[in-house]
Amino acid sequence: MSLEFMDVFKEWANHYDAAVEGHDPEYHDVFVNYPFMLKEAAKRATGKTIEFGPGTGNLTLLLLAKDLELTAIEPSPEMTIIGEKKTGLTFQKGDFLNFSADSADTIISSFAFHHLTDEEKEKAISRYASLLSDHGQIIILDTLFNNKQEKEEIIRSYTQQGHLGLVDNLKTEYYPLKEVMTGIAARHGFSYESIQFNPFAHLQILKKKTFKKPTDLIGSTPLVELTQFDLPADVRLFAKLEMYNLGGSVKDRLGQNLVETGIQQGLIQNEVVEATAGNTGIGLALACQKYDLKLKVFVPEKFSVEKQEIMRALGAEIIHTDSSLGMVEARRQAKDYADKTGAYYANQFETADNPASYDSLYQELKNELGSIQMIVAGAGSAGTFTGLAERMKPEGTRTVIVEPEGSILNGGPSGSHRTEGIGVEVWPPFLKHDLIDSIETISDDDAFHMVKELAAKEGLLVGSSSGAAMAAALHQAKHVQGNIVVIFPDASDRYISQQIFKSKGEL
Repeated sequence: MSLEFMDVFKEWANHYDAAVEGHDPEYHDVFVNYPFMLKEAAKRATGKTIEFGPGTGNLTLLLLAKDLELTAIEPSPEMTIIGEKKTGLTFQKGDFLNFSADSADTIISSFAFHHLTDEEKEKAISRYASLLSDHGQIIILDTLFNNKQEKEEIIRSYTQQGHLGLVDNLKTEYYPLKEVMTGIAARHGFSYESIQFNPFAHLQILKKKTFKKPTDLIGSTPLVELTQFDLPADVRLFAKLEMYNLGGSVKDRLGQNLVETGIQQGLIQNEVVEATAGNTGIGLALACQKYDLKLKVFVPEKFSVEKQEIMRALGAEIIHTDSSLGMVEARRQAKDYADKTGAYYANQFETADNPASYDSLYQELKNELGSIQMIVAGAGSAGTFTGLAERMKPEGTRTVIVEPEGSILNGGPSGSHRTEGIGVEVWPPFLKHDLIDSIETISDDDAFHMVKELAAKEGLLVGSSSGAAMAAALHQAKHVQGNIVVIFPDASDRYISQQIFKSKGEL
């Protein structure tokens, strides 16, 4: 900061408090509601706080009363003597541009920032951007002009009133225009708000903008109402679109939770292994990427080519198993590899951490709808259904689990099916019979037909497991009055090679 203001500080030190208390008529309008302005500035300060230009310590006292971790930085020896005596705090010598501090949550100043030129203001805000925490803020209480015309009119008015000291001050110091501060804030990643307290003073609040990281895109998926299908008059049908997760499916929630739980329990060293048809592998790959872990997945070779390519792109190593032996063989080989190498076996089909992964999904649904009379979800590992049913059935929600023909939940024989992502060959150990109100077994033809119907009627491009869940929801709609939620796990784009929009007769 320029040294030209040191004489100004020396001149103002002994009569600053008199001016802010209204005893200097020239500056009466500048400080007309000074105590209120300081209170408003101070109440917004949080966390580790740096105050620049504390001067005689009036704002400092309010900040100390909040029990903040406070550093006060002041360039003027004269002001420092008064401020330290008033507050009992030792001021650090420095200014807006020259100071020693490595981090802060709040940077605040009152009637001091105008000592910086516009270029210096830019430098200061740029430095503060790297100094502040992710949700950090800059609070500036100072004279500001909304535009150039306003400044000229104020100078003209106070010249006519004979307040020549104030007019000289307005002409010589670097009071900014609002557009200047707005531009500086935007260029350095801050939002900008200005609250005007009198003809001169504005409380300016610059909040550091926060941007999502890719992994923040897991969860908080859209819930949409489906209105183009025939439903009983007292029923509304909603779909939770889990394809909007980062990796494109509901299993992103599972992958994230399995890896983070394994890390928290100290069970993961450097490699994770799993048997998966694809979506869980994608979710695990994203989580392993985040924590710099290796991932090896065992996949029946004829399952979705798209999902396998996505897993590879995310860094997973793929080991193919015999498709005719299904997921049972993939699971056997994954466990055998884990036993031999010490890799962490995620074991989605048996671990209780699987259904626990869907607490966030339950919370989102409750927040969005409140009252849910029926939940419909497919069963691959049965983790999504179990996680939701454990939480919703005690609330009186009807629970419907969905499987394709060739799955064993309804007592039918195990066999192959085109519908991917759902279907079980062994009853999942965490799936309790008393959680299930109804099991819907949906043929491949019905599932794939519903995929076409959802695209044609609602514009939703979903996978075959979503088609099966939708068919089941329509079958079950007669059993309830109120809100039905159906879980759509993923999208159709990862099944194009499987002829997702064609029924068996069209292949």
